[in-house]
Amino acid sequence: MTQTFKQEWLAAIVDISVEAGDAIMAIYGQDDFGVQTKSDDSPVTAADLASHDVIVRQLQLLTPNIPILSEESVGIAWNERRDWHCYWLIDPLDGTKEFIKRNGEFTVNIAFVVKDKAVAGVVYAPVLDKCFYGSQEQGAWVRQANVETSLNYIGLTKGDDVSALSPRIVGSRSHISPGLQSYLQEIGEHEMKSVGSSLKFCLLAEGEADIYPRLGLTSEWDTAAAQAVLESAGGKVIRYDTGARLDYNQKEDILNPYFIAYAPNWKIDKPHNVS
Repeated sequence: MTQTFKQEWLAAIVDISVEAGDAIMAIYGQDDFGVQTKSDDSPVTAADLASHDVIVRQLQLLTPNIPILSEESVGIAWNERRDWHCYWLIDPLDGTKEFIKRNGEFTVNIAFVVKDKAVAGVVYAPVLDKCFYGSQEQGAWVRQANVETSLNYIGLTKGDDVSALSPRIVGSRSHISPGLQSYLQEIGEHEMKSVGSSLKFCLLAEGEADIYPRLGLTSEWDTAAAQAVLESAGGKVIRYDTGARLDYNQKEDILNPYFIAYAPNWKIDKPHNVS
C-alpha cells in the first residue's frame, strides 16, 4: 500500500516507546534477566522480548495494515520485504549489552520507513527517562522530566568556521572496531566520548558531540529511528564509502555499510574515508 507518515503518529509512537520502556524496567529491577544467546552470538533478554511484544501489539492497533520489522521478529523473506512501500522498523532494546551491564545506556527504537528513507523516529532511554523524537515534516525534540526542548538548529550556527574546531567524536562503549583508530588518526586533534546504543546519534542531535563514525557492523534496526531524529534536527548520516545517504530495505540482508553521522550544521566537504 502507498502510505505517508501521519503526523499524529509521532505522539502515538512516543507513548508506545514509553510503555515498552516500562516493560523493560520491570525486568531491569530483577536479579535474573533471562539472558539467552541468539544464532549470531548476540545476547537477548526477557526485556528485549517484553518490549517487542508491547511495540508490535500497539503498532498493529495504530496501523493494522502496515508491516513491522523487528530485531526480535521471525525473519521476513526478501521477496516480501522488497515490495514494501512503507513499514515500521523497530529495535525493542538497543544496547542489550549495556542493559546487562546495568549502565543505563540502552534505548527503545521505533522508526517509520518510506521506500528507502527513515522519515520519523523515536529513541527512548528508560533509565534516563529521556525521549528523542522527530519527523521530516515536524522537526525534532527531546523530552525529559516532562520538559520538551526543540532540537532544531541547536548545532553550530551557519557561518561558523568549523575547520578551526577540534571535533567531538562519539563512539561505541561496547563495540570498538579496528578501523576507528585509523579514522581518528586522520581526523587529528579531537575529543572522544563513549556511549552505548543509539544515544550516540542523540548526542549529535543535542549538540553534545559533532561526529559519530561507525566503522563496524550494525543492522538497519540499530540506526533507523536515531537517524530519523538526527536528520529531523538538521544532521546527516552518510555512507563511509560513497558519501550517499544511509538507506533502508534495498537489499536482502539487513546489515548497514559503514557510515559517518554528523551533527546539525557541521560542515562536510567529503566523507572521512581512510582507505
